[in-house]
Amino acid sequence: MRLFHFFTYYRSLGGVQSILKRHHASDAKRGHEPDFLFAFEPDDFDEPDIAGLGYGGGHSIRSMRAKFAKHSGRFTDSVAVCHNMWGLQFFADLMPAERRVGLLHSDWTGLRPHLETQRGLLDGVLCVSNALVELVSDCLPDLAKANRVALIPYPIDGLAAMPERTPLAKRTVVIGWIGRMQTEQKRIDRLPGLARALESAGIDFRLELLGDGPRQAWLEQQLPGSRTVFHGRKSGDEYWSVLRGWDFITNVSDYEGLPISMLEAFSAGVLPLCPAIGSGGDEYSAKLGDEFVWDAFDFAQAAARLKSILAKPEAALGQARSGARALTKRHSEVEYFRTFDEFVARIADEPRVSAEHLAKRPFYFSDRLPFGLMTRLWPSGCTRRNE
Repeated sequence: MRLFHFFTYYRSLGGVQSILKRHHASDAKRGHEPDFLFAFEPDDFDEPDIAGLGYGGGHSIRSMRAKFAKHSGRFTDSVAVCHNMWGLQFFADLMPAERRVGLLHSDWTGLRPHLETQRGLLDGVLCVSNALVELVSDCLPDLAKANRVALIPYPIDGLAAMPERTPLAKRTVVIGWIGRMQTEQKRIDRLPGLARALESAGIDFRLELLGDGPRQAWLEQQLPGSRTVFHGRKSGDEYWSVLRGWDFITNVSDYEGLPISMLEAFSAGVLPLCPAIGSGGDEYSAKLGDEFVWDAFDFAQAAARLKSILAKPEAALGQARSGARALTKRHSEVEYFRTFDEFVARIADEPRVSAEHLAKRPFYFSDRLPFGLMTRLWPSGCTRRNE
């Protein structure tokens, strides 16, 4: 079938981007005719099936719609795959696809009202965690009742074998963190508090950070230099070489979907030290034991939980590592695409439930305002739509 993927960015490093790149490499091989459109990318791709709209913060919804309308014909006779359903509220009438499917990769502040504005615009939704399945089902009950909301396992490559580790007793425990060093979502401003709590608990630890970002210089000043390693951005063998040396992986984010980095770490036998933020990561970590999850953001409790884990016999820790690795077995690319293809084919065969002919968008003064300004001052104005 014709698949038309739509999202914000393609070139940046992130979980959604890694999935989109898998689709770009695999969709045609699986017999589909793929096409890709990205809102905030410039239209300078070498690949003929990828286009960018070149949006920036100065664009308004009105000017965005004008540029989007020039690409409307590319959606004809396709299944539109709307990743995180960004912009669907003001683009759906310009998207003449046979079906519209949402693929929800992430959780974020304001996700519930965002989902509630999607009513009538979608024929089905795939979610990367059970927590997101529950949320979408609550917000879009008509889709849930019709069995059109489903779980899809995020794919990872993983390690072929779990590396050997020396016993944790009487050695420095290595705690890893992966992500973009920014305050929004990732909340790296919390990492110094976690480090202080670990020091206060008398834990011999080292923090190893993978990634970079705008707050790296600040973080380098705030974290104890003798206990911190900044690896920067790594990929391929260099990335896996770092993960092999970790004992635990943590995050201090406000929200997550199901972090690919956590799954990759699990495949290397890395154990979680996970804040309870209602993500798929919480669910997976809790399967290994309650001690691997701590109340967000009670850093003293996180340190206490880690101390109790370190007191366990090495055999118990080995079992936990094997359990972490076992959790990743279904997260293969083959399983991901099998689930995706079966779901999309079923939705294409079943009656359409999304609105086929949407009314012309009414006049909204907010549609004339710069989008970057709106996202900061009036976020709900970014998702207004005529019902």
